[in-house]
Amino acid sequence: MAYQALYRKWRPRTFDSVIGQEAITETLKNAIERGTISHAFLFAGPRGTGKTSCAKIFAKALNCTNLQNGEPCNECENCVAADNGSMPDIMEIDAASNNGVDEIRDIRDKVKYAPTQGKYKVYIIDEVHMLSMGAFNALLKTLEEPPEHVVFILATTELQKVPATIISRTQRYNFKRISKADLEKRMKYILEQEHISYEDKALAVIAQVADGGMRDALSILDQLLSYEADKINYNDALQITGFAAKEKIEQILLALLNQDTTDALTQTRSALADGASAKNILDELIDMATNSLIINKANNQENNSNFLTKDFAEKIKDIPSERYFSLINLANNALNDLRYTNQQQIPLEVFLVAASQENSGVNTNSAETKPEPIMGDNTGLSAELAALKKQVVDLTEQLTALSKSGVKTGSRSTVEFKMDTRRKDEKKTESKAQESKKRPAKNKINNEQNKKRVYHVLENATREDLNTVKDIWPDLHSVLEVSEKALLDVLEPVAASHDQIVMKCKYALWFEKASSDSDLLDKLTGYIERFTKHSYGIVLVPDNDWLAVRSEFVQSHKEELLAKKNKANVVIQNENEQDKQTENPEIINKAKDLFGDVVNIKD
Repeated sequence: MAYQALYRKWRPRTFDSVIGQEAITETLKNAIERGTISHAFLFAGPRGTGKTSCAKIFAKALNCTNLQNGEPCNECENCVAADNGSMPDIMEIDAASNNGVDEIRDIRDKVKYAPTQGKYKVYIIDEVHMLSMGAFNALLKTLEEPPEHVVFILATTELQKVPATIISRTQRYNFKRISKADLEKRMKYILEQEHISYEDKALAVIAQVADGGMRDALSILDQLLSYEADKINYNDALQITGFAAKEKIEQILLALLNQDTTDALTQTRSALADGASAKNILDELIDMATNSLIINKANNQENNSNFLTKDFAEKIKDIPSERYFSLINLANNALNDLRYTNQQQIPLEVFLVAASQENSGVNTNSAETKPEPIMGDNTGLSAELAALKKQVVDLTEQLTALSKSGVKTGSRSTVEFKMDTRRKDEKKTESKAQESKKRPAKNKINNEQNKKRVYHVLENATREDLNTVKDIWPDLHSVLEVSEKALLDVLEPVAASHDQIVMKCKYALWFEKASSDSDLLDKLTGYIERFTKHSYGIVLVPDNDWLAVRSEFVQSHKEELLAKKNKANVVIQNENEQDKQTENPEIINKAKDLFGDVVNIKD
């Protein structure tokens, strides 16, 4: 017989053999025993947590002829057929590849037929969130009121993508991630049954990587058995999974806490050379830093045995909590940066340098430092200015007291020198405050200039020019790069004259970015010129401001717009009259010849 993967060979066949979902399996067993079986179930949760296994066991139990405390007997004809996949009344459907309306209509047409071998017809629809909206709509009525002999079991890893109308018609069971202890326990049982030796540390690494998924854990176990068939080694597990040794992580964490950048970089590069990945190193550092913080704060000496490095707990006991908070925050930021770069080592090394600095982004002496004034907010500047003025007053009083006591003040004393210094600092602070007040004015000037440019376009805008630009908009999608296409999604042409286009921008952040990116605007202008055979300039306006600017323009140019409209109407009317006068002159003259002056020409 061909080799069968561990996760298939050891797939649970009874509810009791499902790991980590005791509350769900007990509920399903009780429902079978008491005969309170719903018409539709929804199993939701992370991958590899037992959703499909529970669905198969439940379907088998519903048709078992020899139930034992809500469990299938696995010996009757129906159970054997279900295990072999030959039970005609249990249908498994993969919604990822059968997500159309036609497939669901086919199910809807067949549910009315009675089961051929068992008591229930059971439809297991896996990855149900992949169904199209039309397929969901086709399933709604059948799912709400199916025949008595039909049970639907829907399984999904992404519950948020399932419509609320579907969820409300089912009994929902939320599968949770399996704990590391349960994963290790199950792997030990399987390896003992397979007569394979193992190291506990190796299974701990596999459980860590599996992240709560039993299928992932058994797949990694299978991979290790392919690497070395007769045993599971710790070092092999580290090499295959890309995890760093725990001892190495402890050394890196100690180096960071001791502000030893060189040692931290050396230890990390060694771990990378041994096969560890940047992501796993950061994950392990976060996990270990969190555990160290908890142990220090809770004074839990029992967990000190979890550390492998000698006297590790003793070395970290005096580290302030702020250091841990800073390190964990920086590590999370580095993990986020890893998603946007192919050079995985760079975010990791930047994190190591930043985390090993004295403050590490967290100010531990906040009482001794003053907050920096925020741009556009003069609160900090005012407080600093008031403090400086107070110091000047104090120094003046000291100088007066010295003068009265007989000390000469003709020469520059230390007090006078300090006063001069304080006055200079005060002037600098006042100048900063004035500059911060000028910034909004500058922004206002820029807004006014942009408004004038928009007005200029609106004064000469034509429908023909706007339609010309809109017609070539799809063509721009075909020539721009993927990163540049995002710009077209937030821009929309709303007005155009013979030489300029007004485009509104959906988001203020994109408006600022696009306005400052002259290269991108030049490229967009070039493509528009290529497709329209005409040169247009681009004027950007934020989406939130467009309606207000247009309304202001209409109000301020109301008389001018009405005059233009009336003038256009007069021209059209004159043209119509001329057309009427020149229309069929021969017929009119012939009529006059026949009937004389009594002829009246009417429309």
